[in-house]
Amino acid sequence: MSRKSGVSRGKPSRSRKKGYNWGFIVAGAVLVSSYLIVVLFNGFGQMHWKESLDELKGSFSGLFGTLSDTIKQVGQQLGSGSTSEDLVLDPPGGQQVRVHFIDVGQGESVLIEGGGESVLIDAGENNQGETVLSYLERAGIEQLTMAVGTHPHSDHIGGMDTVMQGITVGKLLMPDLPDDLIPTTKTYLSVLDAAEQTQTEMVYAYPGDSWEICGGRLTVLGPVEDYDDLNDESLVMRFDYGETSFLLTGDQEAGAEKDLLDSGADVDADLLGVGHHGSSTSTSQSFLDAVSPSVAVISCGEGNDYGHPHIETTQRLEDAGVEIYRTDLQGSIVAATDGYTLTVSTEKAG
Repeated sequence: MSRKSGVSRGKPSRSRKKGYNWGFIVAGAVLVSSYLIVVLFNGFGQMHWKESLDELKGSFSGLFGTLSDTIKQVGQQLGSGSTSEDLVLDPPGGQQVRVHFIDVGQGESVLIEGGGESVLIDAGENNQGETVLSYLERAGIEQLTMAVGTHPHSDHIGGMDTVMQGITVGKLLMPDLPDDLIPTTKTYLSVLDAAEQTQTEMVYAYPGDSWEICGGRLTVLGPVEDYDDLNDESLVMRFDYGETSFLLTGDQEAGAEKDLLDSGADVDADLLGVGHHGSSTSTSQSFLDAVSPSVAVISCGEGNDYGHPHIETTQRLEDAGVEIYRTDLQGSIVAATDGYTLTVSTEKAG
């Protein structure tokens, strides 16, 4: 009886080839590559396998971690359409900074606040200290990181002693005056006494001094010379936040403005705190051209005895296409910026 062959009578059987174990192959390739790299760095005679492989593993981990972070950052930049210049100038966290020109009548007081920090520049006349303190309270300011007395005239530092006695001040900046200009007035001495009593650090400020504060940078530009007039000894300060700049000049007049320009100081700004309450002796045409502001704020009192602001100054500003705000007409003025755009609002006390 014959046996049937073992061949199937249906479709011919297709022999199954044994598949490659790719996991094993890749693992082997990595192991061999690692071996070669270790040999390359250490030589055949200096094989410390565990140490070398651990070091190699750490190097790869650091390399890929850095590469991952870089790719993530590039992706974020491309997604937001930012340029490299934007990244340098970006204000931290996209927060806003506000610069307040407080209505203190015929005087000046400016508050910069943002990022949990604050700077008060001047505090108006002797009878305006409480006005400034009330404004700080409404603005939610519980302490001042820094205060600045631009120069020792009463319409600028008169209220500073009351402010220091009513709120904690980190430090007080003042100009370093020539000996023959140091005043002996009650106003000036009261400020010195208040600083001593409250243990407020007093610091002389000089051109080139700067502080990172309120998320931006506050820089002293002037005075660049010694003068025989306290107005010209005013501290000139520039505050930069992102791409937006503010220039505050105290009572500095045309001669000192020229010296400031000649020194090469960068006075270009979006907002100008107009010098000497809008007096015709300040904000010369050459200075205004160099600043080229889009907004100007004049701090002065309604119906003041000096006729501030003078028509010559307001005319120069108008001719330059500058938008003018005045505390005598509009009350306290607040300029807010996110580092790119500038918006201005006003608040006239009832």
